[in-house]
Amino acid sequence: SKQLGLPGACLPQPFQRRMIVAGSFAAGAAAAVAGQKAYIAFKDYVSDQQAARQLAERGRVPIFVMMPLDTVSMDGKRVNDLATRQPWLKGLAASGVTGIMVDVWWGLCETKPGEYTWDGYLELANLCKELGLKLQMVMSFHQCGGNVGDSCTIPLPPWALDPAKQHDLLYKDRTGKVSLDCLSLSADREAIFPGKGGSGKRDAITLYKDYMSAFATAFAEYLGSTVVEIQVGMGPCGELRYPSYMLSQGWDYPGVGLIMAHDAGMQKMLQQAADAAGKVAFGTVPTSAPSDTNGSPDSCELFSAKGSGDAHWTGAHGSFFLEWYHRSLMAHGEAVLSAACSAFPKTSGLAFSVKVSGIHWHCMHPSRAAESCAGYTPSIQTGTGAYSSIAKMLAKVAREAGVEV
Repeated sequence: SKQLGLPGACLPQPFQRRMIVAGSFAAGAAAAVAGQKAYIAFKDYVSDQQAARQLAERGRVPIFVMMPLDTVSMDGKRVNDLATRQPWLKGLAASGVTGIMVDVWWGLCETKPGEYTWDGYLELANLCKELGLKLQMVMSFHQCGGNVGDSCTIPLPPWALDPAKQHDLLYKDRTGKVSLDCLSLSADREAIFPGKGGSGKRDAITLYKDYMSAFATAFAEYLGSTVVEIQVGMGPCGELRYPSYMLSQGWDYPGVGLIMAHDAGMQKMLQQAADAAGKVAFGTVPTSAPSDTNGSPDSCELFSAKGSGDAHWTGAHGSFFLEWYHRSLMAHGEAVLSAACSAFPKTSGLAFSVKVSGIHWHCMHPSRAAESCAGYTPSIQTGTGAYSSIAKMLAKVAREAGVEV
């Protein structure tokens, strides 16, 4: 018991009963045999208990606490209010949480093309290492501001935002309102952005990959030990979706939102898809799409439960558009996640993740209109939601890259 680090009182009852005091040689011999058997049985018992504790430890759900959006200063060079936040981190470590999650804002860290400032985040990573806390670090390629809970404003870097405006590659609704939250996925393969040091041009996927590659180099000593997860930004609020419901543009729950495929890049992609399918007339967003961001599914022809015809979600044009809209989002997600996986070295203990929006309103309506406007179009054939195809896409990338997602 002492050798195993256990007090005698913790011996299980069966072993307590088998402790014998010998009064003769024969009794002593019998006691020795019995004691040996008891010791072997007890050792097995302890081994089983230790294994059970180890298994329980491995099975614990890891808890990560989200840090404030302004954790790092606006110049990216230090942790904000360290005198307050360092005790926070010590308290979290003492509480038993696994670690913290923090946004690594594109607008803070790459204020000039190819020039990166990681100082504040490196300071945070070192603090976490000292305290034994793990880090989930979010590659935040969206702006901070205009959404629920946004306590500060961090726009996209102007050198990326301005060309996107000039080439009409920011998500736009049918009325012409533009989302400044993130670049349109139509910019993924458009080489309109300045290269590193102002030399040459890059497309959006290259911008994201270069950013993540620079991050991987700067944080090499922390990857897999302190930094255990990279969450890859995919769109508005960092989520893999279209900005169909925008508080900054007047949306209110539970409005279905709007289709966000009216920028020049998305329109070009849609027409190309229609041409390739031999359906030239389907190269535009159906006019039956919602015009009121706060409307219900039945307030527009595209999603009405009693609707029908070519422009309905079950009709030829409506279904073609919604399927293309969804497929384009999946292709974007796959491209960005694949870029992330190739930007980081394969490292034991490092996983990747993607934020998926839980669009729960109007989900019982046959059209699932709110989900469809965000790009989560349900299958026409099976009626199942888009979450299955999202999961399959993530699994495909993980399998091909040989990483954990």
